[in-house]
Amino acid sequence: MGTGHQVWLALIIGNSRWHWGAFESKADPQGEGQSASSDRWLGSWHTVHLSESQVDELHRGHFALSAWQQLGIETALPSDANDGSRELGEHPEIWLASVVDAPLTWLADYSNVHSIKTEQVPLQNTYTTLGVDRALALVGAGDVWGWPVLVIDCGTALTFTAGVNQGLIGGAILPGLRSQFRALHSHTDRLPALEFNSEIWPQRWATNTAEAIASGILHTQLAGIRDFIQAWQTDWPQGAIVLTGGDSAAVYHAIKKQTPPLTQQVRVDPDLGFWGLRVCRQQLQHLETL
Repeated sequence: MGTGHQVWLALIIGNSRWHWGAFESKADPQGEGQSASSDRWLGSWHTVHLSESQVDELHRGHFALSAWQQLGIETALPSDANDGSRELGEHPEIWLASVVDAPLTWLADYSNVHSIKTEQVPLQNTYTTLGVDRALALVGAGDVWGWPVLVIDCGTALTFTAGVNQGLIGGAILPGLRSQFRALHSHTDRLPALEFNSEIWPQRWATNTAEAIASGILHTQLAGIRDFIQAWQTDWPQGAIVLTGGDSAAVYHAIKKQTPPLTQQVRVDPDLGFWGLRVCRQQLQHLETL
């Protein structure tokens, strides 16, 4: 990677949004390798799914700060991270994982992209259909918060992923909060379309249809999360519990309000997938030196 400090990018393409992150790594002149956590976190930003023309524009601008600014996107890149700069480089590394296929073909001709699949994530006991996003989040949580760990991802899907000693125990998947709201409207004739409002949690015993929908979805979702947390704490009393995903903060505060003791071991970390990509990068680069 040359000498001095360089910025590299992380990208997780999810079902609803693209999640970008930036790290600053320090070259190791002694060749002795570095721990993944030695890469300094610069921050994250999120976009809608970018069009092919937008991706091409970022290509042409080498993903420099000016290229993002041309698209009107605010990033966490440092102010001097422009094309050809020492900090960003002419072709910055992009470490990428995706749960959808199309964007990968758009990035295939970029010279310094590293696409991570589930089988490349340093996690044991996986199965062939395990999503790379779940694998990365689990490895990232284990690296930062320690093993054993339960990851609860409150996103488009609500997922539970548990692991111990760098290995997968198992998990569960169900529709996330917003997906449940959309599904109830889409599959019925008269129930209204509602949006999840993270700032307003409904009374359990609702007296109109809209509030009844919100109550049913939110309270049963919380009940399921509490049940999984309690089961985890029974099996692994000292195990970490980490919430991640777009609705994680709202879910955490709701559980804390209803059942304060349950959240004493719970943390909120929206960047677990990025920590997982950082681990993958460090390990794969180490293997290249052997």
